[in-house]
Amino acid sequence: MADGPTDVNSRAVRSWLLLWVPLWSLVLSAAYADEVSVVEASDLSADARLVVSRRIPLLLLITREDCGYCELLKRAVIIPMILSGEYEDRVIIREISIDRPTTLVDFSGREVSPFAVADRYDAFLTPAVLLVDPGGAELDDRLLGISNEDMYLFYLDQAIGRATERLHHRIDASDAGALDQSR
Repeated sequence: MADGPTDVNSRAVRSWLLLWVPLWSLVLSAAYADEVSVVEASDLSADARLVVSRRIPLLLLITREDCGYCELLKRAVIIPMILSGEYEDRVIIREISIDRPTTLVDFSGREVSPFAVADRYDAFLTPAVLLVDPGGAELDDRLLGISNEDMYLFYLDQAIGRATERLHHRIDASDAGALDQSR
């Protein structure tokens, strides 16, 4: 069966879209990357309440100021995730820069240094991506470094899916336990 003009045009349009849409996405991400930043963690106990109410995991991006791979991960993966809007209802993203001379509130409500949070997780190799529950317990294997920019988002997306499923089980089990105690 010969291809009609509609089939050829349809394939041409599809090929054009498959080529240009990702390229424009990269251009737009690069253009807006300087204007968008990852939210710096300031109150993990407040973030924990968001985790419970929204039923989505907290992604902790552990970085250092002098870490080129941290900047690469933010620029190539995290900021495009934020710009896309596709992860807004899937994960809460916070950055903890371990060498900043600031303090933040930890999961138990204490004021601590970013270094103390990294110490809790033994996360001194940066960048490190941790997906945690409202108590700060890891929900999936952490991602360390960035070796393959092209596949990193795929691995992270899979980890977010697993973490969300585990989070739902933990929240549901916690709710069931609260119900049992109230009887």
